[in-house]
Amino acid sequence: MEELNLHISELIKTFSSRCIFRKTDLRDFYRSRSAELPENAFRRILYALEKRTLIRKIDRGVYTMVKYQSERKKFIPTFSAELSAIKDSIQSAFPYVKFLIWETRILHEFMLHQPGQNQIVLETEKATEESVFNFLNDRHEGTVFLQPERVIFERYILPKRESIIVLNLITQSPHQKVNDIPCPRIEKILVDIFIDDKIFYLFQGHELAHIFETVFERYLVSEKALFRYAERRKVGQKILTFITRETIIRLIQQEEGNP
Repeated sequence: MEELNLHISELIKTFSSRCIFRKTDLRDFYRSRSAELPENAFRRILYALEKRTLIRKIDRGVYTMVKYQSERKKFIPTFSAELSAIKDSIQSAFPYVKFLIWETRILHEFMLHQPGQNQIVLETEKATEESVFNFLNDRHEGTVFLQPERVIFERYILPKRESIIVLNLITQSPHQKVNDIPCPRIEKILVDIFIDDKIFYLFQGHELAHIFETVFERYLVSEKALFRYAERRKVGQKILTFITRETIIRLIQQEEGNP
């Protein structure tokens, strides 16, 4: 395919100011220049644009210009040696148990006020949480808490600089592996801190809006993964309302001009 057929100058002029756009936007762009453009020809155009690193796919049917995408990367957290040691001990003691582990200090870069506390959050599959709790409590007595309520958090967790919280793992949670550590993706973390104001007490109010805004500004966030998990936790509409009314985030449908 000749470069002229890609309309590169016009493409850059049209889409470079938009952080995200849909496949349908690209199709409309090229069909406005070639009304008889068949679908197989459009697929070849997409392939050519990606191969030339002009555009990059960031979600299903969603693209960004590479120049813009280069400013926003996938969020890869850096975990503490203590978390890594806990992960190793859990894998050794419970080799067949599925779990995710992360620590709240990874959110500090997105916050206005820096907390003096860090909680390691261990989410383990249903019916294993008590066994895992007992195992950890034998080794970290006084710092491990099983699904704590708000009063427990305020009285016993908040005063500690370091603590471990054991929770139930929600199935089909967005997850990844970072240096062999099974951990949640940023989409899951955002939904979880939005939902649970007891355990994630320090991240509420203005901090919550600032965390969401800063994460979306600095990193690639899959709206599909975020809202699919939010729906699973029955807060899809609530989190959509929060994002659109309480933050300056522009979602994909807003980029398209929808309310």
